[in-house]
Amino acid sequence: MFTLIVDYAVAPDGGSLALSVERLDRKTECFVINRSFASRGTPEYNVVRSNLRSLSAKECEEIARHLEGLATDATSIDLVTEFINTLKSQSSKVRHA
Repeated sequence: MFTLIVDYAVAPDGGSLALSVERLDRKTECFVINRSFASRGTPEYNVVRSNLRSLSAKECEEIARHLEGLATDATSIDLVTEFINTLKSQSSKVRHA
């Protein structure tokens, strides 16, 4: 699914996180956890979005599993772990909604 972590960042909007990964098809997919001040208290808060596709519960689980395999770089392990945990949480919420 993914070959490597390309980039990661924390946004100045109150804490949103971005993670860019290279896919097997060589496209770069960017995931963002929305933690902006503006989204707090809304259903959009702490939701992961992709720049290439909508994310189903099953896809969230698969992405989390694949990111676990990439979470070896000491400089990004905490951020990748945040994405893994948020995707797992989101997959549970989507499934039960």
